Amino acid sequence: MKNWYEDLEPRFRGFEGYYQILNLVSDLVKAKNISMTSPEDARDNCLRAIILLDYILADPKWKSQSVELFRLREVLASLTTTQPMATWNQAIDATLLMEPKAYRFFYNIKDES
Repeated sequence: MKNWYEDLEPRFRGFEGYYQILNLVSDLVKAKNISMTSPEDARDNCLRAIILLDYILADPKWKSQSVELFRLREVLASLTTTQPMATWNQAIDATLLMEPKAYRFFYNIKDES
């Protein structure tokens, strides 16, 4: 699998947290959408999401949530195996819940504050 994100890490750290999460979720949604027709491509997209998650884990602004992020990484990695710990939808929701603004944006929920 080609790593499309090789040179992204320094720039990725400059993104806001919700934007980082939405980029990760984008790869998960791609993986989910092609999982039935092309499991290998789905696996590659999931691995790209894990690369982005590793960049998030290296970003100091996420330090307080590192335990949850490592758990999420374990779930995402399991999606590349024959015995996943979660469904694609569960993994996507768990990822979005790491950042409320990303969740609201993804599901088009108006912020009432």
